[in-house]
Amino acid sequence: SSGINAEYGDYGIVGRIKKALSIPVFLNGASLDIKERSDMERWIKETGVDGIMIARAAWHNPAIFSKDSVPASQAAETFLKRCIDYECPLNILKYTIGKLQGLFTSTDGCLQVTRHIEPRLIYKHFGLADYYDKVTEGRGSSVQDEFQKSKRQKLGDGHILLTEQLTPTILQTFRSTVAPRQILNQWLIANGFSEPSYWTVETNKIFTGYLRIDNDTFVMEGDFKNKRTAIQAVAYAYCMKNH
Repeated sequence: SSGINAEYGDYGIVGRIKKALSIPVFLNGASLDIKERSDMERWIKETGVDGIMIARAAWHNPAIFSKDSVPASQAAETFLKRCIDYECPLNILKYTIGKLQGLFTSTDGCLQVTRHIEPRLIYKHFGLADYYDKVTEGRGSSVQDEFQKSKRQKLGDGHILLTEQLTPTILQTFRSTVAPRQILNQWLIANGFSEPSYWTVETNKIFTGYLRIDNDTFVMEGDFKNKRTAIQAVAYAYCMKNH
């Protein structure tokens, strides 16, 4: 078994199952027993099973299948370089890193890395910023180019209107320490944009949020009762439209 019901495996039970069957038998689970390749080899020797299936052990030690003594950090570096080489999507990169729990000393350490929305900042944590820059230098259009090419709806006053549905769950995130405004600011600075500016305009106690990035001004209209929500809303809408 695994997860919250994980227990230590029983060699005797597994061995009897193997002897009773004429088909190949694979051990699946034993989360608390298997930490290294030698643990798998011991199970095979003691029970006679034909193979081992694991998941969580590989999260903690990506090199567990290697016959050589490879540090987990080295295996992770190889994986991350492949992610850079083949342009691994950000969501898959963050999900996988979040599962490589053996690379972090605490859950907070993992969250500090996976909260980034800019891939370079994630790779920088693992000492691969220079490798990332070298590999991506000759690729297609830069982030700045893509930004200029993005389709935008211009208003008569030159502002760019942003529209995005805001559910109660999304509005709840505006109160967190890692809110849309903080995430957007980080991404803009990491990609060479000037520091953005925010402001609001009040009409009949309803606030409209404005965001200025370089020479463009974005506006997010909505039924916002305070300045903070209006500003977070325009930052969120920009992120959703452009990223």
